[in-house]
Amino acid sequence: MKTLLLAIGIAAILAHPFRTEAAEPRYRYAYSCDGYNQDRDDVAGSAMVIAIFDRAGLATNLVHFHFNTHFGGAPTHAEEHRKSVLWTAVLFGIIKEENADDGFFDVSRSPEEKAAAIKHLAGEIRKSTAEHPLMIFCGGGVQVPCAALELAIAEGASPAALKTVTFVSHSIANEQTRRKGHPDYERNWDDLVGMSPHPKFLDHTSTLVNGRRSGEPVKGDQNSTAWNQGPRKGLEGMVNWQWLAAYGARVEGFGFTGTKGEWLLTRLKAAGAPELGHNGNAEADASDAGMVFGQMPGGSTDATMEDIRRFFMGAPL
Repeated sequence: MKTLLLAIGIAAILAHPFRTEAAEPRYRYAYSCDGYNQDRDDVAGSAMVIAIFDRAGLATNLVHFHFNTHFGGAPTHAEEHRKSVLWTAVLFGIIKEENADDGFFDVSRSPEEKAAAIKHLAGEIRKSTAEHPLMIFCGGGVQVPCAALELAIAEGASPAALKTVTFVSHSIANEQTRRKGHPDYERNWDDLVGMSPHPKFLDHTSTLVNGRRSGEPVKGDQNSTAWNQGPRKGLEGMVNWQWLAAYGARVEGFGFTGTKGEWLLTRLKAAGAPELGHNGNAEADASDAGMVFGQMPGGSTDATMEDIRRFFMGAPL
């Protein structure tokens, strides 16, 4: 009987991985993503990430956000991504100004802003404690998180602090991304993991990130969940997101007036760019937001559209 109860207890933990622990207000969060010319889905995903923290009442726990990491080349959608991050954060009341000193960094704008992002994230890593641990979501290549962890260690981050830091990735593509011979972009997830034995590293193979409630084997990323409604996946694009129009208070700014949900619909639509080909046309694809949603109160690692709708439209959390 004791063996049976233990097995049931373990199964329950795996069925709801990390969610209860991560949902506690004591957690602090950081978010990293590309969206410069690599993945246009970040134009949708980053806005939804901010909306998730806002809806969960954890916006003040979002202590760091950097975006527009890239491998060089033309910034095909850096500006649209900038709107999705900074304009969304302003409209939702998370930051006061588009370009304030507030923990949000567009690392493509200048070497100085990239260096500031690395230094800021390194500081958040060093400040991590058992009472206020840090979870770093990696929605793209991990070159900036690598540099931040390296700097944190160089500046004296203690093993005790590092043990309370968790890095999360939902996609093997993000984990493998690197550009050999490029000094800023030659490191990937394996290099990050190899820097220190102390942090937790949850990758795309983990049930804590991509677990399925049905008990099916873990799938490779969040692209197969309802967060991705993209036509390039053979789905209906914006159709299944229209309920968002009724979500949230009315906001105004940057030439926009409407509900929070209506603003999010503009970002989901802006992710589409058929002229850029397969990797460009990411209309209605907010898949990176799925790894954040899985750690929120009321979230799940294999979200259906009803799960997402209930999170935003249900009773206050």
